Amino acid sequence: MSDPKKDAPAATPPPPPKNSKLMPVLVGVNSLLLVGVLGFMGYSMMHKPAVAAPEGEDAAAEEAKAEGEKAEPKKPEKKAEGEKKAEKHGEGKNEGEGEKKEGEGKSSEPMAGGPGPMVRLADFVIHLRNPELDRYARMSFDVEVIADSDKERLNANIPRVRDAFISYLSDRTLEELRGSEGLGRTKDALQQRLRELVPEARIRALYISDFVVQ
Repeated sequence: MSDPKKDAPAATPPPPPKNSKLMPVLVGVNSLLLVGVLGFMGYSMMHKPAVAAPEGEDAAAEEAKAEGEKAEPKKPEKKAEGEKKAEKHGEGKNEGEGEKKEGEGKSSEPMAGGPGPMVRLADFVIHLRNPELDRYARMSFDVEVIADSDKERLNANIPRVRDAFISYLSDRTLEELRGSEGLGRTKDALQQRLRELVPEARIRALYISDFVVQ
């Protein structure tokens, strides 16, 4: 009998896959691409910081320089503002002093020791109280006040002042008006009445400017 193992035909190896030849090619291409990408990235990383660093430094330096230039002029400006304030303060002070001086020049108050404003009272013709003879006295007065405002107040009350003066003088006799003592008493009494009639007017003195008996 024949051996079946020997009589059977020898087994043939399977045919190689069609894509077996393409694999090495693809692997080589991928390797080349990977190397190229890595090389490009490495080149970019090496050169990009070197280029960016100077730009950053220059920008920072320029910004610092610009800030310094902006900061430096501010000091003189502050100083100028301070000087302007001082000048304005000085000008205000000078103006105040000037206004004060002008006000002092326009003040109605007389200087110490100098005469004050005068108010002239028109002539008084008085029939004296003499039982034996008719006697008349003609008298004029000047009133000295402290300021022009007092002069205005007195002028506003002249009718009341004349009435009071005439009433007082009409009760006087010739003997009461004679001599310096008689005139002094008369002047003091009239001055007292004047101050009572016009208390808002500051009276400094009363002067008899004319006195004639007929």
